[in-house]
This record gives sequence, structure tokens and C-alpha cells, in this order.
Amino acid sequence: MKLFKLLNKCKVKFSILNKNNIDIKGISTSSNQIKSNYIFGAIKGTKFNGEDFIDSLIKFKEIVIVVKTLSKKVKEIKNNFIVIICKEVDILIAEIASILYKSNIKEMIAVTGTNGKTSVASYTKQIWESKSIKCASIGTLGFQYNKYFHESFLTTPLPEILHKKLLLFSKERCEHVIIEASSIGIHKKRLHPIKFQKICFTNFSRDHLDYHKNFKNYLNAKLDLVRNHTNNNSIAVINSDNKYSRYFYAICKKQKVKILDFGKKASFLKIKKILKEEKKFQVKLFFKNRLFTIELRCLSEFQIYNQISALILVYGERLKLENFDILKVLNDPKGRLEKVYDKEYKIFIDYAHTPDALRNVLKSLKNNIPKKIITLIGCGGDRDKGKRHLLTKQAVKFSDLVILADDNPRNEDPSKIRLDMIKGLKHEEIKKVFNIGDRKKAITKGVKLLKKGDVFLIAGKGHENYQIFKNKKVFFSDHKTVLRIVK
Repeated sequence: MKLFKLLNKCKVKFSILNKNNIDIKGISTSSNQIKSNYIFGAIKGTKFNGEDFIDSLIKFKEIVIVVKTLSKKVKEIKNNFIVIICKEVDILIAEIASILYKSNIKEMIAVTGTNGKTSVASYTKQIWESKSIKCASIGTLGFQYNKYFHESFLTTPLPEILHKKLLLFSKERCEHVIIEASSIGIHKKRLHPIKFQKICFTNFSRDHLDYHKNFKNYLNAKLDLVRNHTNNNSIAVINSDNKYSRYFYAICKKQKVKILDFGKKASFLKIKKILKEEKKFQVKLFFKNRLFTIELRCLSEFQIYNQISALILVYGERLKLENFDILKVLNDPKGRLEKVYDKEYKIFIDYAHTPDALRNVLKSLKNNIPKKIITLIGCGGDRDKGKRHLLTKQAVKFSDLVILADDNPRNEDPSKIRLDMIKGLKHEEIKKVFNIGDRKKAITKGVKLLKKGDVFLIAGKGHENYQIFKNKKVFFSDHKTVLRIVK
């Protein structure tokens, strides 16, 4: 597509130097992805400034660079490029990507929340597939469509990657897509300018304060999904029982977005009672003036909430009583309360890496009345330091023994991360904690401590098969390590 045709379709304001209506073949915010006839978005991130890499693009022909201001560095090399100056580089890049890689998906859904996004996306995709609908999911578990899979390094992908994949799915006649909308992804405008037919709010608790700085900013980023990515025809599926749901109700009403809520306080689908039985739940629901009970074989109440939200996302206002039967055959996604060993004792792997998520998982396991719960936890480096001791507090509260292991230390000293995790613990709590570090040794220790009827929860990594030390990614699988040890 010609550059001027692309730019004429963009709504954000910009100015352009060295005008030349060249053919545009691609766009990226990563300099190592740039080729001749590409647009490069020079975005300043937390670690790198895109402008520092412009020099390396001189070797290519007919390059467009998008910068925030005409800085001294840009002035020196501007004659080598077509230069677009835009105060909102991220928004312009997202707009161009959506036009250059224009897709034709029938229904687009976004799910946001501190926990549960991946599970809701997986359940939604499974329900669509049960109806023989061509569908895809995009998020923590990658880009998934039919037999197609491609890893995603971000929960919410960069806009140029996202729209390129949407175009690919569209060409394959994909009709429905669900995307995990992270707070950082929303704030960084990665979903711009998409307007979703449906959005979902799962829950809200502490996370990502290293990026957002405070709780208010974090919540506002989530609310921006409603503000910036819905229209009058959109539907919001809201978990009424999370105390922060009131903010989503308020913003949806202000934006005139229709609400289909679920939970004990809900109007659309009311959960009257959840009764725990051995290996299953009896869930009493009130829907369309009828009271009925469904039996679900799962381990936790939060799984029930995630499954119900997925059901509403698929059927919307057309939801009928007979549609609830599909919930009985849904499978949990990899690394989400996943049982990897179940003989004389049980071993679970879960992605829980926030205090709230860990508490919910451990409470669910405790409801199954194990003799003893051993929990392995760790915290990522270069991330919210304030939640580290809070995570350990929850582990100690609901576990008999706690093992500290390295997660993704990144550029921090792993031993200092673990020290942060035990700050403020009482003497009696410290006595329950094994500070080990090495993840393989930590898992081995946990397995050796197990006796008949015990439960071992390995938390934090879930589906991930790597650890990050400095800037190096090292292969490590909790699943494979467990299976090697128990064999």
C-alpha cells in the first residue's frame, strides 16, 4: 500500500518531512525486523529508546521513521529517511498496522483482570470449537488457531504483530477471536484502534505496580478497555462478586455499554449457592426466572467463575439453559491448577504469581482436605517488589511448609529476591520456610517431603518452560522436572 494512502486513513495528528509516496511493505517497532520499504516506530520504552537504533537502518532503502519529536539525534540523520513526527507514536503505529494488515474477523472479544484471563480465553475457545466455529485465542499461551500455534512473548502482543496475526487468521476464515488484554498492553495502546463486540472483567487485585506505580493507575489501565475499546453495540461480561466490579459497572453505564453480569450479586446470571462435594461442585443458579443446579467436576470456585464467564461470552443474551451442559466437558489450560501427579500424593502446577491468585489456589486445595500442603513459590526480578512478602504471607497462611525457589530473577540477585520474600515474617512463620533457590533442588526437596495424602503446589511458572537470568533465557520445565523426580 502507498504511504500517503495509509496516512490519510489515520486519525491521529502528525507532520511529515521528506515526503515521498513510497510503497509500504511492513511496519515494526523492533529495529531488527526492519527491511526496505518498512515503517519503523521509534518508541521509548522502560529499557530502550527506539531512536538509539535509527542509525542501523540507513543501510535499507526507502525507510519511514516515526518519532515523537525532532530531537538533535534525529536532525542529524533525518535526510536519510522519510520522517513522521507524532506526539503519540504508539497510537499512530497501531493505526497504521491495523490498516496495513486489515483483517475481517466477525467477532472480537477481549478479557481483562488480574487473574483468570488465560483460563477464560481457553474455555471460550473450547466452547466455540464444540460448536464447530472457526476461532482463535491470543494471549499468554500464544497465538492459537486450529492446529496453528505460535509463541507470544507478551500477554497482549505488539500491535504490528497482533494485526499481522489477525490478518493471517482472517485469511484462514477464522470467525471469532478472543484476546487477553493485560493492563500494560492496554496502557501501551497495543489494542488500538480495535472496538470489541464483547469484553470481560474477571477480577482485580495487586499486580504490576512496578510498571503502574500505584493501584489507581493500574485500575485505570483496566478501565481503559471500556473507555477506548467499546462502542454502543458492545457487551460487557462482569464478575459482580469482585469488590472492584463497581468501577466497571460505572464506566460501562457511562459509556452505554450493555452489561451481562454473573455472580452472587449479579442480575443476568445469579449464582445462588456453590456446594463442595468430593471431586465436584453443585452450583445452584438463577437464570431467566428459573432455579436450577449444575454439577461441575473441578477443584476450585474460581474455575467455576471463569467457565461461566466464557459461556456468557460465547452466547451473550442468547444463552439458554441447555447451553450449560458444555461446562461439564471443558478442560483446564496447561499450567492452571494442573494435576501432574496423582498417586500416593498429589502434585499440582499453577501459574499463580500474585498474592490473590495464590490464596485462591491454596484455599481450593485445602478444601480437598489433604493431610499436608507444601507450596513452592518464587518472585520475578525487575518486577513489583512490594508484593514479594505478601505472596509468602499467603503461602505460609495456607500451607504447612513453604519452599522458596528462583522464578525469573532477570537482572536482580536471586538471593536478595528471596530475602525480600521473607521480610516481616514472624519467627513461627519463618520456621515453616525452606529458602533453597535452585528450582530443580527446590522441587526435589518438595517431592522428598511428601507423604501419603499430601499435596505439593508448584506455583508461579505454570506453562512456562524457561527461566530468565540477566538477559539469558534458560530452558526449565516444572512439568518435566516433576516427572523425572517421581519416576
